[in-house]
Amino acid sequence: MNSPFSNKWITAVLIPLIGGAFYATSFPMEFAPSFPLGTIIGMSLLLYSLAFTKNEMLERSIWRDLLSVLSFSIGYNLLGYYWIPETLKVFGDIPFPLNWGLGLFFSLIICPHLIIFVLGHRLYKKFSVKSSSLVSSISSRHLIYALALTLVERFTPQQFPAHMGHSWLSFAPYLGLAPIFGAPIFSFINFWLALTISHKLKYNRLEKLSLITACIFLAANIALPLKKTDEFDSVSHNLRLVQANIGNFVKVNSESGKPYAFNEVYERYLRLSTQESSAPIDLIVWPETAYPRLLNSVKMEIDPRFTPELMREVSRRTNAEIFTGGYDKSSIKNDYDFQTEYNAAFHFAKDGRLKNKFHKIKLIPFGEGLPFGSLNQYLAKYIQNISFFANGEKFTLFRTQKGTPFSASICYEILFSNFIRKNLNTLDTQPNFLINLTNDSWYGETSEPEQHLFLAKWRALEFNIPIVRMTNTGITSIIYQDGSETERSPIFKEVVQDVTLKTRDRARTIYQEYGIFPTLFIVMTLIIISLVLSRRTKNLD
Repeated sequence: MNSPFSNKWITAVLIPLIGGAFYATSFPMEFAPSFPLGTIIGMSLLLYSLAFTKNEMLERSIWRDLLSVLSFSIGYNLLGYYWIPETLKVFGDIPFPLNWGLGLFFSLIICPHLIIFVLGHRLYKKFSVKSSSLVSSISSRHLIYALALTLVERFTPQQFPAHMGHSWLSFAPYLGLAPIFGAPIFSFINFWLALTISHKLKYNRLEKLSLITACIFLAANIALPLKKTDEFDSVSHNLRLVQANIGNFVKVNSESGKPYAFNEVYERYLRLSTQESSAPIDLIVWPETAYPRLLNSVKMEIDPRFTPELMREVSRRTNAEIFTGGYDKSSIKNDYDFQTEYNAAFHFAKDGRLKNKFHKIKLIPFGEGLPFGSLNQYLAKYIQNISFFANGEKFTLFRTQKGTPFSASICYEILFSNFIRKNLNTLDTQPNFLINLTNDSWYGETSEPEQHLFLAKWRALEFNIPIVRMTNTGITSIIYQDGSETERSPIFKEVVQDVTLKTRDRARTIYQEYGIFPTLFIVMTLIIISLVLSRRTKNLD
């Protein structure tokens, strides 16, 4: 009988556990600096623990491979997503130690793409009689594995998609290939390097093509640095970003109709929004669900008298438009608040009239709804801690008073590249900037606000679009197309930022136009090069 401390269990459990922790270090942590190479090292340790040849697979069960993935996920979860238990405690009112148990349970779904890859790889090996010429060389085999990993990472639904390639953000603005290929090409390069390292560790054989390609890739990014909008032919917008720092206790009570809590929210937004400014304000921006009472966009579009007094008073004093998050009444009626309202963004003109609105489309599972389809309506009768918002159905093109088009996303919607790409491609006119309304107050003083901001930056790079990131408790800033920012607001502080945003007409990036296809073209080219080199080597032998 094997000892639990035998090499087999070290390889299957301990090494991927350490790998998961390394992977997490590539993303912001409040207690330590991030390590850009963490994703590569972490993934190489996981791939080292997994079987890659048919003979190796015959010696181990599929359950052992899945155990390795689970161990990786636990290491990744404990270091990278330690803030989930805090969220469950605040957002779901789940006490200790149950919140930590459920937080650990998140390890089962944190990396679904790796589970799919392992199952698909085992299935392929089971039914393949012999390796084809396409995968006979190490380089071509690693290229195909790296592509497969990139594709499953890209298209497998994830709750918080922190991908392999996102760790390259540390090199901004020297990421010139981001608007061409998006994050997928960076993930592909990292997966390929991880496969090379794991192969070297396991078989003491080094594949040079991946190293040469990675050096060329790095040089190309450096040679084409990203740039933000310049002064030439740009339109200036004076924005006021109001981070009111409304705590969860006050926020929940104000939404429940408690007069003292609503009055505090009202007073704080009125006071902060109407401070003196050195220049005329064009647009005041408030965060997600800033206004706590249910609004009715249908009525407000018809008659500005239905617009709340707070918005009308702020606009009257500042002569500025307002863009804010709030709750919008839906057409659904029932007795248990199932999809009776939207999580929404509203754009008010200076006279208080509602110009346009956006209803959040991508809702957060277990926070704004449940992923159980038609069962949700039945469960809503018994589960009280979930909002059960209605889903928005369309993207909205807003326009400033100067006529500049812009779009909006709410909270985690900004994390999903395909979602933002669909947003931009659906609209008839290309937005010149994007507003992302967020409330990260539920996560406490953890790394989540930093991680949320870190991943949101990729949308600015991929689509060459400035992003106004407005939060309730921080971090608030404007993200530019080169990955730089305006001054960040501190966490859990009242902050008013008056910022001038310069925009110009924006063309679609290659990545926005063609998605992952440019990456596929590059990978196919590399496979052809690999096959040619492999054939030449055999001929020389």
